[in-house]
Amino acid sequence: MTDTKSFTISAPLVRHQLLGAQAAGIDIDQVLRKQELDPALLHQPEGRIAVEKVVAMQRYCNGKLNDEVTGLLAKPLRLGHFRMMALCAVNAASLEEALERCIAFYNLFENSFYYRFERQKGQARLWLEPIPDQPIQDPFAVDFLLSVFHRFIGWLGNHRIVLNQVKMAFPPPEYLKEYQYTYYGAPVLFNQPLNGLSFDEGYLKHPVVQNEAAVESYIRRAPLDLYLPVDAGGETTEAIRLLAQQIFKDTSGVPSLDEIASALELTPQTLRRRLKCEGTSFHTIKAQLRRDIAIHHLGNAELSIEAIAEKAGYSEPSAFIRAFKSWTGFTPLQFRKGLESKY
Repeated sequence: MTDTKSFTISAPLVRHQLLGAQAAGIDIDQVLRKQELDPALLHQPEGRIAVEKVVAMQRYCNGKLNDEVTGLLAKPLRLGHFRMMALCAVNAASLEEALERCIAFYNLFENSFYYRFERQKGQARLWLEPIPDQPIQDPFAVDFLLSVFHRFIGWLGNHRIVLNQVKMAFPPPEYLKEYQYTYYGAPVLFNQPLNGLSFDEGYLKHPVVQNEAAVESYIRRAPLDLYLPVDAGGETTEAIRLLAQQIFKDTSGVPSLDEIASALELTPQTLRRRLKCEGTSFHTIKAQLRRDIAIHHLGNAELSIEAIAEKAGYSEPSAFIRAFKSWTGFTPLQFRKGLESKY
């Protein structure tokens, strides 16, 4: 699982991210000082800020403005928009249907952009078409919106969606270097007619594997997952994830490395080597599966925390509680209470 303490964000990117809040009257210098940051840091070209502090500042500004896009669009998107969209999309059968639901939802509000989706020559394309007389506060709004769609759709299918190309209708920003993390090395073209991204349409066929309980966890972490690297993956990683999920469905148990290797007709050593080449490990995949199992069962109020710990493969509830808090930022009981308050 990702250790958030090791990640930082470009200071110039954060400055652009907060321009909408500043225009709305929020004292950004004070916001930075609350996080024990020198306001001058935002103007240092090579400055970096810990991702947890960036998330805390964005949450604060969003709360003050009652706006999930931090004042960057022509109109606010009131708190709760993303959650409702996510709950709508998570019940779709495929990623294509989920993407169509996301686009239909946001187009209801006619806020700075119309969202367009098309399939052409084996490519899936998402476009942001500007709405006349509805200017954005800063081009970073485009990066934010494209990242929301890209990361969320990938999360729904538990995939890292590799982008083939990104197009921007503005010049290269001062935080250009950050694009290697934002878009995972995909080629980015600037000064284009429209803003958008494209990827192989094969991803659209994948099923949605998340559920409403998992959405609540995603919302609680927001916007953290927009800034963290999506779990690495490749053919072996994907095969293991699918097989592990199937074994859990069939047996309610968490498979071992030897079981997975045997099912794939590989030696454990070969499996470890292939996963290392794909930037992950069996331990990471197993932790992700345990997290998903736990979140799934926490929606069942009749199951005790001890029983859920056992289902997730933990013999000691205390170890499970520590692990769950590292995954979500909440203890299992806190998370369950949050779920109960939503319904």
